Amino acid sequence: MNPRPLIEAMMRPDFYPHAVDRVEMVQTHISWVFLTGPFAYKVKKPVDFGFVDFTTLERRRFFCEQELILNRRLAPELYLEVLPIGRNGGAYRLGGKAGIEEYCLKMVQFSQDDLLDRRLEHANFDPAWMDQLAADVSTFHATAETGPAIQAFGAPHFLRDHIEANFSVAREHLGEVISDQRLSSLRELTGTFLRHHSRRLEKRQREGRIRACHGDLHLKNIALYHEKPKVFDCIEFNDEFRMIDTMNDVAFLIMDCDARNRPDLGLRFLSRYLEYSGDYGGLMLLPLYLSYRAGVRGKVACLLSKDEGIAPEARAQQLAEAARYFSLAESYMLPKHPRLFAVGGLSGSGKSRLALLGCGAERAVVIRSDATRKRLAGRLSDLPLYGREMNARTYASMLKAAKLALAAGFSVILDATFQRREDRDRVRRLGESAGTGSRLFWLDVDEATLRQHIRRRVRKGTDVSDADLRVLEMQLEHYQRPDEADIRFLSSTEAWPA
Repeated sequence: MNPRPLIEAMMRPDFYPHAVDRVEMVQTHISWVFLTGPFAYKVKKPVDFGFVDFTTLERRRFFCEQELILNRRLAPELYLEVLPIGRNGGAYRLGGKAGIEEYCLKMVQFSQDDLLDRRLEHANFDPAWMDQLAADVSTFHATAETGPAIQAFGAPHFLRDHIEANFSVAREHLGEVISDQRLSSLRELTGTFLRHHSRRLEKRQREGRIRACHGDLHLKNIALYHEKPKVFDCIEFNDEFRMIDTMNDVAFLIMDCDARNRPDLGLRFLSRYLEYSGDYGGLMLLPLYLSYRAGVRGKVACLLSKDEGIAPEARAQQLAEAARYFSLAESYMLPKHPRLFAVGGLSGSGKSRLALLGCGAERAVVIRSDATRKRLAGRLSDLPLYGREMNARTYASMLKAAKLALAAGFSVILDATFQRREDRDRVRRLGESAGTGSRLFWLDVDEATLRQHIRRRVRKGTDVSDADLRVLEMQLEHYQRPDEADIRFLSSTEAWPA
């Protein structure tokens, strides 16, 4: 098939049954997207890369329909219908039942400047969007389809084959994209990891963690729609790429933030996602999934470098991008030296703000008592939210999660009041047993400021904490300023302590 006549037709405003001022085309390695103003029309390229095969009209029709169905799970308002493209007397037309030569997916168009990767590039990015994404993705994963047929895709050999496919493409560009030494290192590191964690991968299958996920969750596939981040463009063309471990799904977005030198955004998303899902056990596999996702982007960049008609400078840019991604892939597999932090202080002192400031600086998972308490309350509704028993369970759950994160190579920032010496000592013991040591900070804030912060928080009504002035009064009634020599006292949350 020669796509040029179709592309030329779809670039003309009069091709469409609605008013169009001008048409803009963007493309990926597997599709063309025509932007017309109110709507976008996506056509699949007749390509066969092995992992995707759109070489027949019937296959392109089927996968257009799959894309419509699957993306309506997360963005039903964006995905409208599949339309045929016919040809009559040499002229292409949109719609109709005769002379069908192609199919396209019709979508609501949004501004390309509202893609989150563009927002980040233009320094017009609200980090709080990562909180909303974490909530949406965790809900999506909790309700995503699963079952024996889907769980089967979690077998270790599928992941091994996909990783090897990335390496095979990289090998075609030895010297341009990757050195033989780095490729050998990546193969050895990932192979060792897979062997060491094969039982853990199988356990994830038994636990129902393999689900019909998104499969391509990165910033370029998220757009602001009505001022909220909306995930679109999931993998529809290959079940193996979509029916994956939920932690593999979130790894793509975390890796993408790392690749853009914004680990604070990726770790914020991860921290909030874990608060909703409680899936701290999945962190042990996350380094491999992060490496795999970086390899996927490296592979795609290599494939784009071979596009027909690509300019020499564009090809060089794609190859440089691929090299950067394969370097990142290796970095995830190298030994880590995690650290344990605890941020304490009375309600309203700014603990959560300080913890977020350290999130990216320390590449740390933030574990908040407020979020942990709420998750536990979902199954312990008979316990008072701020009673002694719930407090004990909250701290125990936080420390258990922290132990898992540290073992996986992630630093941890614990965010809680830590009023009791006993709870602070437990942090110290965890740091000793994990070999990370512990660093404890205490926010010293006057009572008037605490009350002011809590009143403002209650008025906004958007914070995870339910600690109001009544809870603060309970804390003040028994408050004793910590006196341990290893605690660092802070008076503000302007910056993460050096």
